[in-house]
Amino acid sequence: MFAPGRRKAACAVFAFVALVLTARAAPAQDGADLRAPGRLNAQAFRDVPADGSIRVQPYDDTRDSRRIQQAIERAVERKGRHVDNKAGTLALNFETGVQQIGRTGPPPSLGSIQADRDDARVRLNLYSTSEDNLVTGRRSEGGGSGSVKFTLTLSLDDSKGTRLWQGTATLLGTPNDEIGAYASMARALIDEFGQTARQKPFRID
Repeated sequence: MFAPGRRKAACAVFAFVALVLTARAAPAQDGADLRAPGRLNAQAFRDVPADGSIRVQPYDDTRDSRRIQQAIERAVERKGRHVDNKAGTLALNFETGVQQIGRTGPPPSLGSIQADRDDARVRLNLYSTSEDNLVTGRRSEGGGSGSVKFTLTLSLDDSKGTRLWQGTATLLGTPNDEIGAYASMARALIDEFGQTARQKPFRID
């Protein structure tokens, strides 16, 4: 059996661990679907010709741009459209972006325990606008490379340079999954090819 002081300290530790596990196990709020971490918006400006071949144009000639170009081409062909990068009558341009939103470092500081043989003190950060806490978790400010937000924008122009359609997708991920993230966003955007969509969620294939 525990001595009174040790029993009190053990109960405090158990209560702290239970609170942390409950907070982490709580379901996502606001109806968020954690299986669909991507969001896209698309706007149709004019009708897209059903029989026009498509020319995918990268923004530069780097290795990563060529790999993203290939992922977009596969998504276009999967949609049933013909890709012709030499004589395509429709130009599909793309731009990418990466924004740091996380940080590296130690686990969130959710509180502290001070316990000895005769006493125990527990400090819990239940909620704070300036510190890590049980309600909102780790604050996103600060440096590091914990997580990022990828952005892919596709725009379709006809042979006269008239904008027919444009779509932008964002996806939360990790820095080492850049090409895979862009490939998923390309498939999601091309699925909305020629259509208008607002804050539509999509999953990672």
